[in-house]
Amino acid sequence: MAQRPEIGVIVDSPLQRHVLHRVLSAYGLSVSLSCEPALFEHQPRERIEQADCWLVDISDEALEEPILEILFGLDDKPVLFGLGKAPEKHDELYISWERRLLAKLQEHLGRIEVLDSEASILALDAADESPPVRHEAAHAHVPAKEVWILAASLGGPAAVKEFLDEMPADIDVGFLYAQHVDPHFSKVLTQVLSRHSELDLRPLESGRELGAGEVLMVPVDREVRFGSGGMTIKEKPWQGPYGPSIDQLFANALDHYGERCHAMVFSGMGNDGALTAPRMKRAGCQIWTQKPDTCANSAMPDSIIDLQCSDYTATPKDLAAALIDRRRKAGAPISAPAVHGQSE
Repeated sequence: MAQRPEIGVIVDSPLQRHVLHRVLSAYGLSVSLSCEPALFEHQPRERIEQADCWLVDISDEALEEPILEILFGLDDKPVLFGLGKAPEKHDELYISWERRLLAKLQEHLGRIEVLDSEASILALDAADESPPVRHEAAHAHVPAKEVWILAASLGGPAAVKEFLDEMPADIDVGFLYAQHVDPHFSKVLTQVLSRHSELDLRPLESGRELGAGEVLMVPVDREVRFGSGGMTIKEKPWQGPYGPSIDQLFANALDHYGERCHAMVFSGMGNDGALTAPRMKRAGCQIWTQKPDTCANSAMPDSIIDLQCSDYTATPKDLAAALIDRRRKAGAPISAPAVHGQSE
């Protein structure tokens, strides 16, 4: 991953400085300097010049003028104003405020990626020496009783693999896996995840329904819609700053499946999914999250938890066990998952 931009923060309110620091860190950005206006002129010149962009909110005009004189004297360093006070984290407006901040930064700094690299994906396969699962026969295509969206970004592949490896072949639900990843790596990711999974992992295709025991990889660069004729991959890209857009996928799936649609949010930077999560909750859907202290980056599940939209938080293995238990309680005759790496 290329070196990410460093941000300087000059803001009156200590609380606002704290919020900005947390948000920037959630996108993998470094805060090179964060201070109140009265202390800025005393900062070392090298620290001031280190920042690639400045976020400024100063109410005292007497302090503002000398600070801006210094900042505008820096070569090609954008200075952003008018951020507005951040709403409370449990407020649905908070996510929109965070998205506006990201959009402003990307306008001046270019796209801020939240993707997993090919190296991290391949490392998953190299780290597991157990033999691949042998599928004796293809699964019969039976419509899924429930649809679970697996949403992930940075650090997500390892967590999702851990979850899927626990799933038995006869689970009666289907999965849509939305991962922020470069489109060129999608095929590699599918191969890595399917190596030890008893489920049927494949790219999502138009014109078919999601079946039980299937994990369909959601396209990174094109929107997916759902209808009576099955899934449709549209020619247009996803809306918003991410690909695939988990928020838009949540909304599209909810419009068709209703309360049969649920979600699990795994490790990732940013807050994709949090904008639509409250709507899913109001519709009666379940939203589960990976336990933040087990994430490579906890920003995505944190954003769901902060909105009080998470019904259950656990490790990937415990999320799998809870889903198996949920389906058994619903009357599904589900077998125990196989122990990989051991003979029958």
